[in-house]
Amino acid sequence: MTVDEAIEIAETALNYDRLNKIQEIVFRQSWEGQSYKEIAASTEYEYDYIKDAGAKLWKLLSTALEEKVKKDNLKSVLKRYLRRSQVNLQRNLTIEVNLSGANLSGANLSGAGLFANLVKADLYQTDSHKPIIPDASTESNQENRASEDEQNQEIQPYSENTIDWNGFCFHSDAQVKIAETLDRTSTLFIPNSQLRLATPEGRQNLEADFLIIHQNKLGMLKIDRESSDQDATEDEMCDRLFRDSGICLVKHYDTTRCSEQPDLVVQEFLEILSHVQA
Repeated sequence: MTVDEAIEIAETALNYDRLNKIQEIVFRQSWEGQSYKEIAASTEYEYDYIKDAGAKLWKLLSTALEEKVKKDNLKSVLKRYLRRSQVNLQRNLTIEVNLSGANLSGANLSGAGLFANLVKADLYQTDSHKPIIPDASTESNQENRASEDEQNQEIQPYSENTIDWNGFCFHSDAQVKIAETLDRTSTLFIPNSQLRLATPEGRQNLEADFLIIHQNKLGMLKIDRESSDQDATEDEMCDRLFRDSGICLVKHYDTTRCSEQPDLVVQEFLEILSHVQA
């Protein structure tokens, strides 16, 4: 992990509040192992000011990372936080989305605020030590849930042949290429997330190839397979529902281009997302 990546993670944990000038100086040079005296000697700031700024920064990060942060344990705390966040965000993630902009445990999940809320959310379905308590106890409700599950299984685009990459299961080489490129650019992304969506036909589960958080904005990159005109119409409807629910950008790319030009695809997507009005 580079210091730039560490700062990005810290700012994400701080709900996208950017470090100010003195905080970034203390963070960067502490990351490199310099003492407060060494930091003061290399800058125009006094030792006491540097020390006070550091103490306030570690206290701020301790609250955000939910673990006591000190100058000497900054790297290890951030690594543990990142692992916890990956577990919460990347294993069987289900996001409740509806036309009015959904919420998870009462938290508004519009736009880029989605990621910050998900990092802090205690998702029962991602914790193997907590039981999932069903909310339907009657026979009628159970039958309805079974019928709904059968419908959802029909529309989920899973493939029997999957590719393992860093603990993720991808369905195609194109997905792997895009993931590798996003990883190299230190972009925050959630692959193959299941979105719970209210559609005109009822509640359905739909899969997003990549949910991408960039410059405080949430976008969706979708990799298209060969499709019919009917499939294209359904995609347009779903894309409109996603955008109405707070996803700033939904953009489709051809699977061949994603396989052969992943760098250009990611560069183009991030550039477009950066200019979209949140």
